[in-house]
Amino acid sequence: MTSKELEWSDKFSTDVSSIDRQHQELLYLSQKLLEVLSSDTAPLAEKQAVFQDLVEHALEHFAYEERIMQNICYPNLSHHKREHDELRKEIAQISESVMNGEGIEDWKGLVSLVQVWLLRHIVASDTPIREHIHREDDETL
Repeated sequence: MTSKELEWSDKFSTDVSSIDRQHQELLYLSQKLLEVLSSDTAPLAEKQAVFQDLVEHALEHFAYEERIMQNICYPNLSHHKREHDELRKEIAQISESVMNGEGIEDWKGLVSLVQVWLLRHIVASDTPIREHIHREDDETL
């Protein structure tokens, strides 16, 4: 593991194993993108493909997470969905540039920002799912 590589920690857990697995996958894919961007020999098409893989996983994750939150009657779903919607817009704008081969020198900074955002979002917005789930458990006892 490189010094730049992010490691999963239990403090990121939502206690929903499927969401946690997806978060881990997003962290892995962001790290994979950083690695391919650091390669002097990786062709643009490979960099774009890895970027697109990260984007697809992120968009699928947002939709999945929103369905889970709806199913558990999560009280902050509308706020959470707005956060996802803002990121969807940003991703669409960035994807257009990336897929056109523009701003390649800025990609590493972009990935670092994605990683920071992802961790901040997981800790601030996703881990409260754990409290909601356990609150429901406590109420049924």
